Amino acid sequence: MANRLEEDRKEIDAIDIQIAQLFEKRFRIVKDIIDYKIENRLPILDSGREAQIIETNCDHIKDDDIRYYFRKMYTDMIELSREYQTDILNNK
Repeated sequence: MANRLEEDRKEIDAIDIQIAQLFEKRFRIVKDIIDYKIENRLPILDSGREAQIIETNCDHIKDDDIRYYFRKMYTDMIELSREYQTDILNNK
């Protein structure tokens, strides 16, 4: 029987697969968004929308001890999303 550390690591591995799949799915949609923005001459940055997304998603975190870390991770993901959109825009 596996020890607790091995079991926890297996569970983390399974979660990481799900995170990777959702990240990829999210960025496919981001690509659709930048295509729309390009077609309609809209700016990449929508700081109000970004702030709303971060706040809304941070509200889903009930554990006060980890909310800070989730906010940091989510902020980084939003920045990566904007970077991806910029790369697509610059290559069109």
